[in-house]
Amino acid sequence: MTTTPDTETTADLLRALGHATRLELVRALREGERSVGDIEAATGVSQPGLSQQLAVLRKADLVTTRREAKQVFYRLNTERFAALAKLCGELAAPGGEPPSPPGDLPGGSSAAVFARVG
Repeated sequence: MTTTPDTETTADLLRALGHATRLELVRALREGERSVGDIEAATGVSQPGLSQQLAVLRKADLVTTRREAKQVFYRLNTERFAALAKLCGELAAPGGEPPSPPGDLPGGSSAAVFARVG
């Protein structure tokens, strides 16, 4: 099986998110830009583990940084996450069709559908 560079890039991106600590860091950054100290306080992840996991997110271009004097501030790269959300939608859609909004079912109903296995 051969993989294209685009496939490898996507796999690297998903691997970057496939770690509990990094997901916690992403959650902490959803509310906006934070300093390293703020991220540490919000997540309980201490140095040097915090720096290591932030470096992985930076390498995957999932976060951007800004330096102010000696403090480094992190924020989510929302364009990168939008592209990731689009990719996940395409992967989940049958036949490559864009996915329906969450809760939408054929016929306009958003009620749960149950199947009987017999």
